[in-house]
Amino acid sequence: MAPYYPLTIHRSDGQFEVATRSGVKEVNQPTTQQMNDTPDANGNVDCYKKLEVDEAKHVDWRRKLGGMLMHLLGGKAHADRNYILKEFPEGYVLWEHVKYNVEKAGAESKKEKGKHAAGVFERQDAYLYGHPQGRKKRFRSPADFFPHLLWLATDEDGDPMNCSCKICSPDGDEDPEAFSGKSELKTEVKFHPPTLSAAPKPTTNYTPSSSTSAAPSKPAFQPGPATMSKEQTADATPGGKYIYRPGELVWFNNGSNWRLGVIAKRGLKNNKPRYLVQPLSNPHQQQKYQIKEDECLLRPWLAWSVPPTTVVQLNDMMFDQVPWDRVVRGEFDQAGHVMDYIVDGSILAAKVIDASYSLFERNEKALANPGEVHYNGMFFGAEKIWVGEPVRVRTSAPGVPTPDIVVLIIHKLIEKTTPEGASAVTFVGDVYKFVEMPTPYKNPQEWPTNPDLPPRMSMDLRYRNEIAHLATTGMWYEWRLLEPAARKGLADVKGRWYETHTLLPILRGPDKFQEDVNKGKTSDVGQFMNGRRDNNAVPEQRKKNRRDTLGQAVPLNFKVSRGLDGPPADDVFPDDQSQAQPQQPQQQQRQQQGTFDGDMSQFMNLDQADHGFYGSEMQH
Repeated sequence: MAPYYPLTIHRSDGQFEVATRSGVKEVNQPTTQQMNDTPDANGNVDCYKKLEVDEAKHVDWRRKLGGMLMHLLGGKAHADRNYILKEFPEGYVLWEHVKYNVEKAGAESKKEKGKHAAGVFERQDAYLYGHPQGRKKRFRSPADFFPHLLWLATDEDGDPMNCSCKICSPDGDEDPEAFSGKSELKTEVKFHPPTLSAAPKPTTNYTPSSSTSAAPSKPAFQPGPATMSKEQTADATPGGKYIYRPGELVWFNNGSNWRLGVIAKRGLKNNKPRYLVQPLSNPHQQQKYQIKEDECLLRPWLAWSVPPTTVVQLNDMMFDQVPWDRVVRGEFDQAGHVMDYIVDGSILAAKVIDASYSLFERNEKALANPGEVHYNGMFFGAEKIWVGEPVRVRTSAPGVPTPDIVVLIIHKLIEKTTPEGASAVTFVGDVYKFVEMPTPYKNPQEWPTNPDLPPRMSMDLRYRNEIAHLATTGMWYEWRLLEPAARKGLADVKGRWYETHTLLPILRGPDKFQEDVNKGKTSDVGQFMNGRRDNNAVPEQRKKNRRDTLGQAVPLNFKVSRGLDGPPADDVFPDDQSQAQPQQPQQQQRQQQGTFDGDMSQFMNLDQADHGFYGSEMQH
């Protein structure tokens, strides 16, 4: 985990004691009755306990507050660091309200906090005491306290009228509460954001505990090459018609189960996307294509983990190592086991595809170093990616859950080769981290735009902020620049980045997705997907092109459409022959068998085979 840099707030209005209206002083904390943890007649405990500085919830509050504070005051110079309050301002103390049944908790469970899932604690809420208006004016969350903390850190006059928190602000006053030792009713927390334009520059009221360098400069975002192809432009357009791209490996619904296939072409019917899918198989049992007119019947390869083969002996073998003729004859069958050689072929082929890559559309105008070639696109494992778009970046080891949502916007795609055949691919671009925080804006008219983000990311970000705004969550989302002009290798990239509103309803299910939207919650799609080569022992493989990658798992004459960059006839679906050219009987027979005839060079030459070390003659 990255280190957290401590912040100290030098000014405080916190009070350990306050005077009541009658002039009597009282302690600014829960009452003695509220701190009583003696069980009642039914064994129920309902009390407040002081949280120590090293307890998880105490740390969590200080991390969130430190991050919010430096986001507004620190600028880009501090964007690549994590911050935490070293301590709360003097006079402020964090207390936790817990409610549980002694019999349910048990002696051992009482030592372990946070057992919500096991039903130990019925309630476990934290409250920050210390406001000079007394114990009934406590803060319920980091977002609740943040405006007050910001005022402490920045207002040189120390005038409470300048504070926009719900307690100091006249229209943010909370209703009085009666403390009886029982759990009080929770009222809705409304966050009153500070006005950014009125916030003074940072003063000595807050101090980062370590020095930072100046903010790195970065050029304006370039969405890709100077002239993008039609297909690249379509994939970069926000609100595009398609989730999936020609040549990509997907799961498809086969009626009673899900299987693996490759997108051969895509098109529109009644303004709805549809896909021609070629199932993967072993070389001796090639399957007929399928047409899918509902994107809910498809999933990205990385959405699910690949199962083991039905023939146990094949699990640790590579696709090309398998004696498929013997397998199909049943020589590897085991009594009592159901065998499916087609499925086994697709599983082993998918692993090879996942571990492979090939590049296409050389950028001849790029300024390249000796031995380097720049490309505009790449088949990266199961997916097709372009320069100018975001890809998901690993922040932990493969197979380990990624704590942060991080992307790299590709500016350059560079391959360096050697005469010996070694290939090293470098992604060059800006790295961004997804950040959520209390909204600093009063209404959508104040929302800024980030011209450095690709249009798809900008539209998706606005969508997520609109959902949060309509549900009055008080939260704001943005992409924060972590590292400009970063250089990443193949192992650093997990795969394509997908829009929330297009793929998440499919992965989560429409009902669950809508339930979250109604609450103002939207998740990043990447949180529900694997990364390339997760749990895949097949070694990294540089392939000449996509056809070379697919190998014998697809029919011999199978090809992937180049879409808008190829002849229109290539995008005609087999069930719409009214738009196709007249075919010879042999062509018709091959198409019925799930194979395609025609000019193979439209796909075979995607790698610009006449250039570079990996160039080769056309194969027919």
